[in-house]
Amino acid sequence: MSKSLEWLSRNAVRIAVLSGVAFVAISALHWALTGFVIMTDFIDLTVYEAGARALVDGSPLYEGKIDGGMYSYTYPPFSTLLFAPMVLGPLWLWKLLVFPVNTALVACAVWLSLRIMGHAGDRDTRRITLALTALLFWVEPVAWTMYLGQVNLVLLVVLLFGLHKRTEVWLGLAVGFAAGVKITPAIFVIYFLLTRRYKAALVAVATFLGTVAISLAVTPGDTLRYWSGTFLRTERVGEVVIQMNQSLNGLLARLFTVDKPPTVLWLGVALLAALAGLSVAVLAHRRGETLLGFTLVGMTGAAVSPISWSHHWVWFVPLVVVAAHGWRRRRADIVALAAFTAVTFAWPMHLVTGHRMDIPALGVIGVPEWGGLGNIYTNVYVFLFGATLLWVWRRLRVPGGTLSQVAEP
Repeated sequence: MSKSLEWLSRNAVRIAVLSGVAFVAISALHWALTGFVIMTDFIDLTVYEAGARALVDGSPLYEGKIDGGMYSYTYPPFSTLLFAPMVLGPLWLWKLLVFPVNTALVACAVWLSLRIMGHAGDRDTRRITLALTALLFWVEPVAWTMYLGQVNLVLLVVLLFGLHKRTEVWLGLAVGFAAGVKITPAIFVIYFLLTRRYKAALVAVATFLGTVAISLAVTPGDTLRYWSGTFLRTERVGEVVIQMNQSLNGLLARLFTVDKPPTVLWLGVALLAALAGLSVAVLAHRRGETLLGFTLVGMTGAAVSPISWSHHWVWFVPLVVVAAHGWRRRRADIVALAAFTAVTFAWPMHLVTGHRMDIPALGVIGVPEWGGLGNIYTNVYVFLFGATLLWVWRRLRVPGGTLSQVAEP
């Protein structure tokens, strides 16, 4: 076990208590200064509940805004089957569950990541899980997933569970199911083919097609409408150019100051990024860095997607677990930790900028554009993706090079 993990194990309770106290204190200060209680809207959870009610009522999912509200339903119709139990209880009850359930999901993601890396299910692993959960609670993608009531952490845990089971069947089932709920995990099928895990790829495709078949049987009209072209209409998801879209598509739009970059340009850049991300992921897989390779594929999917809101980057959770194993207190590692903290932690920028006061803290992407520097801090997640690929490639390109100190089975 690395010294960083030993330190986390020894100080787990202190870290958790300090994190809890900090959250209560900041929430109280936020309410005193603004009069708003944060983390109460759960916008996406409301959309999920509206989608479930549309399924039960037989209302169309993809014609205009969902349930007469402000937002479109952008997920595959299969997802409404998972949200269907929400119609059995009042929406306020599901909102009460968002915070504790998502905190538990962060802990599950950390636990599964540690187990994938070879840690036993012992006391040290439980303490490290507690410490990292308390720290990762402050990472912006995690905080915003909670605020919105998003499904990101659910899918992350599903995918990590499939990887933890260490069989191609379970891995394929996890990817196919996740892709049926949210299309982006389908990129793992390409990764399976590149790493010659053909059974996993086949099972993933079959499972995904199974989700389509189930939704076709239950809600044929919505299924045909969605898969015949609705899923390609990115304008239903949101504006490409806004800062919350931390994808290459968003970067190009902001760089050229257009609402949406030319499709040919975006596809060309996205293809190059996909090749780079998948190549480094395959290298990590061949070096025995299973979790790292898997995480890089998830990050690649977020980078090349037409729209990836900042909360889609929950892949920072397993990335931190991997990085903790490689921590050496060297100057380069200290700089990398400082940069990651500055980029991803949810600083109270909205209190400074006057942005909506009823939302949790934004990271540096919430800073208004200021001169040419805006092209740097409004695209930080994409730049972090590139820096991660370079960091991993430099560590693994030498024969026998590794990042972690726990040998994977």
